[in-house]
Amino acid sequence: MAGFLSFIRRLYFSAYNWAVCFGWCQVLYFALKTLRESGYEHVYDAVERPLQLAQTAAILEIIHGLLGLVRSPITATLPQIGSRLYLTWAILYSFPETRTHMLVSSLVISWSVTEVLRS
Repeated sequence: MAGFLSFIRRLYFSAYNWAVCFGWCQVLYFALKTLRESGYEHVYDAVERPLQLAQTAAILEIIHGLLGLVRSPITATLPQIGSRLYLTWAILYSFPETRTHMLVSSLVISWSVTEVLRS
């Protein structure tokens, strides 16, 4: 029975990591393509939905830590995920005027590169 649960756990984390990597690759691709073709003012519009989905899916990393499925300390994971969710939803979603700032494209690309390399 323990072997089966170990298999299910590996299968779940494999699927989770591939899905997260795909989402961040999509964000990175759309960000770079839009930056090249239209400029930094349009990057957020091009990546809004995949970015929101990828950042919100990171809540699962907190849950993984709380359930003890991973060894990463929740004290390190919670502030990182929390701050990203705050920027994504409380700032960028709530204040549309911030979305066209040059640093938003830099933020999106930085997050994407970091997550793709981590995956």
